[in-house]
Amino acid sequence: MRSTLLGLFCIATLLMVPATSYGAPPTQEATSEPTSSITVLGYGTASAAPDSVRVNLYVGDEPTYGPGGPEMSFVEPADLEHVRDFLVEEGVEEDTIKINLLSRNYVYGPSSFAGEVAFTFSELDRLRTLLQALRDEMKDRRGPGILGANLNFRVEDCASLEVEAMRDALNSARQRAMRMTGLLEMSPGRVISVTEDVSPIGSVQPAGGCISHEERTSLGGYVMVGGASSLSNSLSEVEVAIMLKVTFSLEP
Repeated sequence: MRSTLLGLFCIATLLMVPATSYGAPPTQEATSEPTSSITVLGYGTASAAPDSVRVNLYVGDEPTYGPGGPEMSFVEPADLEHVRDFLVEEGVEEDTIKINLLSRNYVYGPSSFAGEVAFTFSELDRLRTLLQALRDEMKDRRGPGILGANLNFRVEDCASLEVEAMRDALNSARQRAMRMTGLLEMSPGRVISVTEDVSPIGSVQPAGGCISHEERTSLGGYVMVGGASSLSNSLSEVEVAIMLKVTFSLEP
């Protein structure tokens, strides 16, 4: 009887001991003060002469007006095929030519329709002559004419331009950080983070680097990607731009 009571007493004693005494002590995470930092914007550009141009032609008749307003007209497939054949005869590579029989024509507003012929051309010294000859050809046929055109000049090695613009943007950010930290009687240290700022300028895609020149137009509708008003895109120069958000550590 005595041994039984002694056993029960030992078990009760063990159960009353706090559970934490049997495990490892709780982990204590080391606390450190957050690194002081400053975030600034950097802007960089780079440019080069274009290698080719993407041309979007809108082919159709000027709208006529009846009692109920403008009357819609459509272009026959033969008219667009004639444009394609003419371009091939003038040296345009046929596999770059795309035809859309029904395209929104923004020359006369989004409610007007036309046919569309898009092509890529590399002989830039002949571009003006080619377009002039095409316009005259369509005029002589006394049918649908060229109602509008969009030109998007391109650089084959756009990635190299982008790298140059990024380098320029990083230098710009550091210079800006130095001016700002100077007011705090401090200086910028190492780079903590870098983020490309591609805030949308157009309604479809963000503008930044080569993105702004890759597809400024798309077959079937005029789509501005952004940058046309601020970046050069001409027969003599294609420009890309990069904006970066750079965070630097602050040093005394």
